[in-house]
Amino acid sequence: MNFHIRALLYLITLFFLNSVSFSQLEMWKHYDKTNSGLPTNCIRQVVQDKKGIYWIATLDSGLVRFDGKNWKVYNKSNSPIPHNYIYSIDFDKFGYIWIGTYGGGLVRFNGKDDWKIFNESNSGLPCNWIYTVAIDKYSNVWIGTSNGGFAIYNRKKWKVYNTENSILKEHKVTYIYFDKYNDAWIGTSGLMYRIKKGKWFSEEQFNYNSVDDACYWITEDGNKNVFFCYKFGSIVFYDWKKFTIYTPTNSCLPFLGYYSIAVDKKNILWGGSFGNGLLRFENNKCQVWNKSNSELEDNLIFNVRVDKNNNKWISTYFGGIFIYNEKGVKF
Repeated sequence: MNFHIRALLYLITLFFLNSVSFSQLEMWKHYDKTNSGLPTNCIRQVVQDKKGIYWIATLDSGLVRFDGKNWKVYNKSNSPIPHNYIYSIDFDKFGYIWIGTYGGGLVRFNGKDDWKIFNESNSGLPCNWIYTVAIDKYSNVWIGTSNGGFAIYNRKKWKVYNTENSILKEHKVTYIYFDKYNDAWIGTSGLMYRIKKGKWFSEEQFNYNSVDDACYWITEDGNKNVFFCYKFGSIVFYDWKKFTIYTPTNSCLPFLGYYSIAVDKKNILWGGSFGNGLLRFENNKCQVWNKSNSELEDNLIFNVRVDKNNNKWISTYFGGIFIYNEKGVKF
């Protein structure tokens, strides 16, 4: 075999290997009811448990379990779930999944065959329309409701906080988050509150006067700094010294209104908006990804979550689930 033929074969082999390598680097994945086990394209959020299993809350078709290959649907017709509108999911240290439904109350599920339903008629739950479920480090279950304040369940007793017995000025509790000190931040349809070592603080008391209503999501970055986002307003950064409110007038933010935010393993912030697509925010530089300039097929984003592999799970209203990883999506 002469030199030219060997060189040509080498180049062909190199091209083939590079092509295979490139094809394996799949930065986007898209799941909807046409190409997966999803029963609907209306997705509220995707949450990953400690075993790496993904649990998917849908807006009209119940709960979905996804292990990276197999899909399983739990709904009213094939399980004890009391409602197919799933709004919030969290996990406790005992292996239970706590599921907040929007109309059917609270569900405790072991992921196999053990179900327990809590509602207004059989428990201390003040409202069956649940916005948020959060578990603190003591395994207490905190449940934010649509019009009954929030409840804390310690596995034995219930305690309800509302406008009559606390400093809450709103009945609608949109998000509950526990910071590095296990202090609770309570997002509502109006103001935000903090419960520090059992003592309540209003925005004014912890030196924060928000310009917006409806705090819909709270998260932290790798340095345990806290981010807040508002359904109709801004993104707020708290470094444990001061609050910085980012708006289009004082930052690169291109618009207001965020349903959720997430910070990935590179400390890049991702904001999901309900109409404007996805915001990527890094080093005070903003990019907007939407239907016109990315793989996204729906600009109505309910939720963004980051899993253990730094995949960004983007839950949309009409388009199903989009997953992005700059190093290739992997489960």
